[in-house]
Amino acid sequence: MKNILYILLFITLTTTSFAGNADKEKVSHKTVAGRITDANGEAIPGAKILVPETGETFFADMDGNFKLIVKMDKDYSVTINTIGYAPLELKASRLTAFSDLSLKSL
Repeated sequence: MKNILYILLFITLTTTSFAGNADKEKVSHKTVAGRITDANGEAIPGAKILVPETGETFFADMDGNFKLIVKMDKDYSVTINTIGYAPLELKASRLTAFSDLSLKSL
């Protein structure tokens, strides 16, 4: 019985120490806002912004404005697309705090 208690105590302490290390390795994030427009500067409402590596999806509002948060643990891809326009693919590192992005019509 005493051995079982020692084993349970060991498992509990080991699990707790691993969980504590996970909290120390926090990933920083980058917040990006902007506006999606066409070649004439007109807003493109409802454009889809996708981060393929994480599966996160964001959408532009009725004025073409968007806001997304991207993890900075690696340089993620960002794909912007909507019907009638060529998709725009770029790396998150190319996005600034406010990014105006223009889509070309097909």
